[in-house]
Amino acid sequence: MWFILAGGFPMIVLLVVGAIALVGAVRFAITPIAGRLPYLGALALAVAATSFAGTCADLLTVSVKVPANPEMAASENLPIVLLVGLGESLTPAILGAAIVAVASLLVAVGLRRLPA
Repeated sequence: MWFILAGGFPMIVLLVVGAIALVGAVRFAITPIAGRLPYLGALALAVAATSFAGTCADLLTVSVKVPANPEMAASENLPIVLLVGLGESLTPAILGAAIVAVASLLVAVGLRRLPA
C-alpha cells in the first residue's frame, strides 16, 4: 500500500489503465485473435505514457513543494528529503514497467497459441 501512496494520484490512473491492459492481455492469452494485437499495442503504449506522465508529475511536485517550504529548504537534511522525494517519484515508472512486462508476457503466450 505504501508503494501506491508514494506515487500519489497518478498511481490511480495508472492502475486503471494498467488493469484494462492486463485484462486485454489475459483475454488474448486465453483466446488469441490476431486482430486484437493493435489494440494491445495501443494499451501498452497508454500504460507507458501514463507511467511517464505520472513520474514527471511526481518529480514536479517534489521540485516545487520542497523549495516552497523554507524550513525544509534550509534544512541540513535537504539531500535526504530530495532523495526520498525522488524515490517516491519513481513509483509510477516502476509500476508501469511491471504492468507492461506482464502484459507482454501474456501476449507472448497468446502469440505462441495463435493458429498458424
